[in-house]
Amino acid sequence: MGVYVYCIKKDYNYPSLIKERAFENEWLKLDSDGTVIVKGSNYKGYAWDGCSPKLKIKDVYVGTFEGVLNFDTGQSKTYYASLIHDVFYQFSRDVKSFIKRKEVDREFYIILKNNGFGFAKLYYIAVRLFGWIFWG
Repeated sequence: MGVYVYCIKKDYNYPSLIKERAFENEWLKLDSDGTVIVKGSNYKGYAWDGCSPKLKIKDVYVGTFEGVLNFDTGQSKTYYASLIHDVFYQFSRDVKSFIKRKEVDREFYIILKNNGFGFAKLYYIAVRLFGWIFWG
């Protein structure tokens, strides 16, 4: 089993800038208007590891910091950014012919910045430098 930090059990909609393209599978839907739907209502929910890399040692996660609580969302400041980023990276083999990694990384940065995460630029630089390792 993977190193999962988060799990959503309801669908999550996000208005991305990735427009005029569409895709759907059991976990991810992208509408041509840019709406991204992560299908958390499937099975026992959609689980992801948050900001990578992470290592699980018994019941402790060691790795990239997730950020403090965003009181407006009730989640860490990196929660939604890592959700959108991870779901696209997970299915990058399916979408890379019509979605660029740069676009997904940009969405990650926008969400971090909009959630007031102080290290948004640093995390964005990290995914631009190392994201190719995990992209399809």
